[in-house]
Amino acid sequence: MLQTIATQFNRGGPFMWVILTVLGIATAVVIERIIYYFIFCRGDSRMLTHHLSRALKHNNTDEARELVGKRRNPLYVLLRTAVDGYAAGQSLEIIRERVEEVAIGELPKISQRLNYLALFANIATLLGLLGTIAGLQVSFSSLASVDAAQKASMLATGISQAMNTTAFGLIVAVPCMIGYTMLSNKREALIKDIDEAVARIMNTLKGVPA
Repeated sequence: MLQTIATQFNRGGPFMWVILTVLGIATAVVIERIIYYFIFCRGDSRMLTHHLSRALKHNNTDEARELVGKRRNPLYVLLRTAVDGYAAGQSLEIIRERVEEVAIGELPKISQRLNYLALFANIATLLGLLGTIAGLQVSFSSLASVDAAQKASMLATGISQAMNTTAFGLIVAVPCMIGYTMLSNKREALIKDIDEAVARIMNTLKGVPA
């Protein structure tokens, strides 16, 4: 099996190595985003805001700070900004402005490198097309530049290169698009959770005596 794959890969020509490089980089991006979304950003935002709201309503800033000081992901950073502002006696408007200011730097972290997957899918497809053109050039050049005995071999080589690079480009592009779609949905869910959590805490602070 591995020998067959290696043989087909070698028949694909130099573009196969470029597409393989794209696959390696795309895999690294997917792994990094999975770790960030599902490990670094993990947590129950509803449970966190429930306990945080209760602590703030009882004016227990120490407990509130402890709750939002456990992690360094965007959700906790924004909530910690709000809690610190409340503990410092700032007005609700100042706290809101400060949270929005911090959000400008934190929320883009959720989307970092994700758009590369869509780019890699397009690159892999185009590289497969370039490999197809290169293979067809080999096939057509054999019709005029070699004798009849070698034409069949040259035609087979060119067609094999064209088909293999096309197939490999699509093999890389399809998972990239699937990964991009799935991770984009996770990103949107994380942003939605953050927006809802911040809104709940800001509403809680409205009802907390200054």
